[in-house]
This record gives sequence, structure tokens and C-alpha cells, in this order.
Amino acid sequence: MRIRSVTAEVETLTPPAGASGYAGLEAPAFLRCTVTTEDGLSGQGVTGRFLANQVAALIADGFGPALHGSDPRRIEAIVALLTTRFDPRGAAGAFAAALSALDMALWDLRARALDEPLWRLLGGARASVACYATVGLPGYTTEKLVDVCRAAVAQGYRGVKMLVAAGGRGVAEDAARVRAVRDAIGPAPLLVLDANCAMTVADARRLAERVADCDIAWFEEPVRGNDIEALAELRRSVAVPIGAGQMMGSLAWFRRALASGAVDVLQPNAAFCGGISAMLRVMALAEAHGVPVAHAGGWDIANAAVLAGHAHGGLLEMHGAQLALRARLEEDMVPEGGSLALPDRPGIGFRFRARD
Repeated sequence: MRIRSVTAEVETLTPPAGASGYAGLEAPAFLRCTVTTEDGLSGQGVTGRFLANQVAALIADGFGPALHGSDPRRIEAIVALLTTRFDPRGAAGAFAAALSALDMALWDLRARALDEPLWRLLGGARASVACYATVGLPGYTTEKLVDVCRAAVAQGYRGVKMLVAAGGRGVAEDAARVRAVRDAIGPAPLLVLDANCAMTVADARRLAERVADCDIAWFEEPVRGNDIEALAELRRSVAVPIGAGQMMGSLAWFRRALASGAVDVLQPNAAFCGGISAMLRVMALAEAHGVPVAHAGGWDIANAAVLAGHAHGGLLEMHGAQLALRARLEEDMVPEGGSLALPDRPGIGFRFRARD
């Protein structure tokens, strides 16, 4: 088995109206990487919207020629080759995103070649994963926010995530919205806050203190730049658990975050951290430190298999802002009763329809 081609295609999606407060959402896009072998087998992987065109160029013009004729089953050798050639000093960035999509496609290809679902090939720890719903988008009024969160809980999701530090709101207004959601969904469901790295330590501390009695499951990416020292400082000073990591592309960041006691919940995403191979390493690090893993950052379809396969897999985020993406799939994976059952079909679990 040899690689014949490696291609990358960027697609632009239409975001839902409620996502209007997201920073940098002017042209949401995703990238699809396809690895095809000489005997016609193929695998697909994805990564997100940041620097999508530059990532596509790296895959097509860099990875493609470098991997032509290689054995796609030798994933560790391929990752080492590409890292040495294109990112020898660990700069991550566009390289990490490109590697994420490529590595994912290789794992999808391997599972298809073996006629196995990837979740089982990775260890088969569980046949389904528990899900929470990210539906608390920043463009919603408080009334709409309450309605969508209540509806998600009624559908069986284990909990909901809502955005803070977005849409021009300050700490006091965010705190009032958090309290409104908690009152609406009751005490049992998880309630997660996500600041998308938009707050200072001082403002994040103020918000955490104001909602400390709302039983927040975790406060996600509260501080700018996912700065590890700032995360650790905040974690030491508030009772609300801290989560981070969804778009980090360096294994060293995850190691330092764990060693520094910066997070209560680690949140790797295979679409950004370096693919399935890197996700497995990060989850093993989290397991060794006794820190739970909860997926975030979208791309539930790309993370479900590894969360089900690895024994330390945790909650899967179902993101309301990716409905346009789901419409592009040949076969969707839809949660029922708060859990997503992994399909028995070969591969990672998803496949995109041909474009109209």
C-alpha cells in the first residue's frame, strides 16, 4: 500500500445567527484533507478555520510531495518525517493544524483498510460517549439563551455550555445570564462557561466569584493566550474549576499545563492538537496526572472515535455553531438521550458528501 496523493480543500460555511459575537467569525471555514492510495483507498481528516488557506497550501505543496509513495500505515514514521522537515523547532501554528488533518486522514485510511471502526481499533473502551451541548451562543438575548439551554437539557444532554466575555457584555451582565441559565435548567445538569481566551485574570476572577454558587462544571479558556501561569494563578484563587486546551497544537503546552496545576479539566481536540496520534498522547498525559478530559472546540465527528477508544476519554461537545458542517456529511452521528453511539462502519465515522 502506497500513497498516491494528498489533497486539501477549504470550504466556507454560513454561521448561525447566534454565533455573531464570536471573534474572527467573518469567514468561517473548514479544511478537509484526503489521502488516497495507489489501490484506490482513501481517508479523510479535518481541521478548523484558522489560516485555512495557508494550511491547505502546506498540505498540498509540502506534505503531498513529501509523502508520495510512502506507506500510509506507518503513521509514526510519517509524523516524524513531516515534523523534521517542516517544523523542526516546534513552532506549531499552521503546521499543527495541517498535521492534525493529515494524521486523522491516515487513521481513517488505516481503519478502512482493516474494515474496522476507528473507535474499536483504538481500543474500544466504550461504544458510546456522553455529550454536552454548546448552545449558549453570544448573539442570543438572555431569553433566547435560557430557551435553547433548557431545550438542550430536555433533549437529554448532560449539560450545556454558554459563552461569556462576548457580544460586548461585561462581567455583571454575564453573571446575570449565567444565573438565569442555572435557574432555568435546574441544579443537576452541567453548566460550562467559555470565554474563548478573552478575559484578564482579574475579570475572570470577578466573574468566577460572582457565579461561584451556580455550580459551574468548569470555566473554559478564561484568560488571554491560554497563558499557563495566568491559568494557574486563577485556578489557585477561585473555587470554579478551570478548563483549557481546545486549540493548542503543542504537546509541550499540555505537559506544562498539567505539571503546573493550571487546569482541572484538560481539553484537547484532534482537529488542532496534531491529530489522533497527538490526542492519544495528550490523553495519556492527563490520565497520568489524574486530570479528566472533556472535548471542546467543535469537531465532535473528529473526536468521538478517540474519546470512545481510549480508556480516559471523557465528555464530547456537540457544538450548535457547526450545523452547516453537519449538513455536508454523507452519514451523520446524532446523539440520543445525551450519548453518541459510535457507528460500526469502517473508518473514523464520518464522510463528506460530494459538493453540489
